[in-house]
Amino acid sequence: MMGKRLFQRFVTVIMMFSMILGQTAVALADDVSGSAQIVLGGETVVEVVAGQENRFTVQVKNKGGATAQSVYVSPQNNGTNPFRVSVVGGGDVGSIGANGYKNVTLIVNVNGEVKESSYAVTLDMAYTNSNDSSFSSSDTLYLKMKGFDNEPSFKLDSMKLSPESMSPGSSANLSGKILNNGDQDMQDVDVSLSNLETDKISLSSGFSSKHYSSIPAGTSVDFAFSLVASADMAAGNYPVNIKLKFKDEFGKSIEKELPYYVNVGGIAGQKSQLEIRNMKEPGGVYDVNENFTVSFDLYNSGKVAAKSIVVTAVGVDTAAVVPKSASVKTISELAPGATTSLSFTFAGTAASKTQNYAIQFTTEYTSGGTAVSSFKQFAGVNVNNPDADEENASKPKLIVSNYECDPLIVMAGQEFNLNMEVLNTHAAKGVKNVKMYLTLAEETSSDSEKSGNVFTPVDSSNTFYFDEIGAKSTVQKQLRLYVVPDAQPKTYTLTVNFEYEDATGKEFTAAELLGINVKQVTALQMDDFAMPDEVEMYSPVTVSFGYYNTGKVTLSNVMVKVIGDVECQNKNTYIGNLESGASEYFESSFTPTSSGEVPVSIVVSYEDASGEVMEETRDFTLNVMEPMMPEDMEGEEAEQPPMDMKKVMISIALLAILAMGLFVFIKRQKQEPNNSFSESKDDLNDDEDDDREDMSL
Repeated sequence: MMGKRLFQRFVTVIMMFSMILGQTAVALADDVSGSAQIVLGGETVVEVVAGQENRFTVQVKNKGGATAQSVYVSPQNNGTNPFRVSVVGGGDVGSIGANGYKNVTLIVNVNGEVKESSYAVTLDMAYTNSNDSSFSSSDTLYLKMKGFDNEPSFKLDSMKLSPESMSPGSSANLSGKILNNGDQDMQDVDVSLSNLETDKISLSSGFSSKHYSSIPAGTSVDFAFSLVASADMAAGNYPVNIKLKFKDEFGKSIEKELPYYVNVGGIAGQKSQLEIRNMKEPGGVYDVNENFTVSFDLYNSGKVAAKSIVVTAVGVDTAAVVPKSASVKTISELAPGATTSLSFTFAGTAASKTQNYAIQFTTEYTSGGTAVSSFKQFAGVNVNNPDADEENASKPKLIVSNYECDPLIVMAGQEFNLNMEVLNTHAAKGVKNVKMYLTLAEETSSDSEKSGNVFTPVDSSNTFYFDEIGAKSTVQKQLRLYVVPDAQPKTYTLTVNFEYEDATGKEFTAAELLGINVKQVTALQMDDFAMPDEVEMYSPVTVSFGYYNTGKVTLSNVMVKVIGDVECQNKNTYIGNLESGASEYFESSFTPTSSGEVPVSIVVSYEDASGEVMEETRDFTLNVMEPMMPEDMEGEEAEQPPMDMKKVMISIALLAILAMGLFVFIKRQKQEPNNSFSESKDDLNDDEDDDREDMSL
C-alpha cells in the first residue's frame, strides 16, 4: 500500500512538471513569428581598395522562427556606382534554420572613377518556407573606398643645379627625381616649371613639361630642365616652382607646386668686397703747378670676383687741385684675394690757397651682376700759393698736416682717439692765441630728425687752446671723441676751425676738413629653440624659431642654413634684407639619414653695411636610432552564434521549480514516520477487500 501511495505522489509531481513545460512551450511559441525572415547580420561597412579584386565575407541571417529554404542572394549593380559586386558560388546559399546564419563571400572590383568616399550597394534575398511559399527581402551594404581621402605622398629628391651657381646671361641644368614615397600610384603625371620670368629665370630650350604615364608607389622618375638667367638681372636666390599635376588611383586630379631656389651671381651669402690699402699720400708742401702723386693698392677681400671696376679721382675743390693724369681708371675683373696698384697725379692751380686740399677716390664695381654702392676714400695734400692774394706774403696759415683715427674705422656708440698735427706753414711768422674747435658739416643722415653732432668730445669741451705755434712749427693734439649710437654708417666730414693772431694782433681764421669713417653696430638675435635628444632614422625633425634685427642698420643677404648629415629640401634658404627692428620666423624640417650621433647646425648669416659677412650659429647633436620594424599581430576569433537570453531565463526557472518540487516531496516523507506501521496495516486490509470484490465479480 505504501509503494502505491509513493507511486501516486510521484505521478502527481510529473504531471505538474508537464503542465509547467506545456505553459513554457506556449510562451516560447508565442515569442516567435512562425515564419522565416532573411536579413544581413554582422558588419555592414567594409573597406574596398581600388585597382585590385576585393573579397570579404558578410553574414546572411534568418531572424525568424521558421526555416528559410532555397535562399538566394543577388547584388544590385547599376551604372551609378563605379564597381561591380558578385557572389562566390553564384548566390545560392541553401537553407538557413530559425535564428541561424550563413557566411557569404562577395567579390568587388572597382571599374570606374571614384568620386565619393563611400557607396551603398543593395543585396536582394529570395527564399521559400516549408510550404514552398516564396518570399523576398533586401538589405544595404556600404563600401568605403580605402585611402580616398589620402593624397599620394611624394617628394623631390637629388635636386641639383649644374653648375651650382648661375651668372647673369648664363645657362644651367636643373635636374632631380620625383620619389613616390606613399602607398598609392601616381597616374598621368605632368612635371613643369612655373614662376618663370623672361627678365629673370626662364627656360632656355627643350620641352616645357615632362609627362609620365605613372609613378608606382616606392619608385621614382628623373626630370631635367635647361634654364637661362637674364643678362642684366641682380644677384640673389630666385624661387623656381616645380609644378606637378597627376591623378590618384581613384582618378582624382591633384596639383602641387614646390619651390626650389636658384642662385644667381655666386654662392649665396658670398660677394666681392673691394678695399683700398697701403695708400701713399704726398708729404711736404707743394707749390702751384708742382705735380704730386697719390698711389694705393686695390684689394678684393670678398669670395667672388669683382667686375667692371671704375676708380675715379678728383679734387674736392676742383678749381684748386686738378688731375695731371687720367682721373678715371677701369679694371675688367679682380679675382678674390687679388691686388692691383693704382696711382694718380695732381697739381695745385693758381686758384688755390696755401692750405690742405682733399682728394676723393670713388670706387664702383659689380659683384655677380649686382651694382654695389660705391665707396669713397680721401687723401690730403698741402699746397703753397704765396701769390694767391696780397696778404699771403705776410699771413701765417694753420693747417692740419696729419691726422689719424684710432681705431681706423670708428664704431657708432663707442669712443675713439683723434690724433692731429697742426702746422704753421709760414716760413717766418708765428701765431698766438690759437683757438681750435670742431664742427660737423652734416648733423645726421636723416632730414626729418636732427639730433645734433655725430661726434662729441669726452671729458672736455669742444674748444681747445694753444698759446702759440712758431713759424714752420707743429703742435700735437689728441682728442677723445664719442660717436652717437644713431650715427649712420658712412664717412663723415669733420671741420677743424682755427681762430688766431699774428705778432701784431691781427686776427685770422682757417678751416680744415677731416674724413672719419663710422661703422654701425649690427646685431641679430635668435629665439631659443630645442631639438629632440633622440630621433628615429628617416623620421622628420622640425625646427622653428624667430629672429630679430636688434641692431641699428639693415642686414642684407640674410640666409638660414641647415648643416649636417641630414636630408633637407632646401639646406640654404635665402631671406633677403632685414630692416632694423624687423623680425622674421623660420620653420623647416630635415630627415636624419644615418644612425648614431649626428651633429646638426642651424646657421643664420648676413652682411653688415660694409659688406662683412657675419653668422649666428646653433649647434646640436642628435642621437639617431635605427628604425624599428613593426610586428604584425594577427588573430582570429571563432564566431559564436548569439544566445537567446529569454530561453536561458526560462530554463533557469524550470530547474528552480523542479528543485522546489523534489524538496517538498522529500520533506513530506520525513514528517510521517510514526504512522508508517498503521498505514501499512490499513493498506493490507484495503488490499484484501479489493481481492474479495474482484472474486465476487
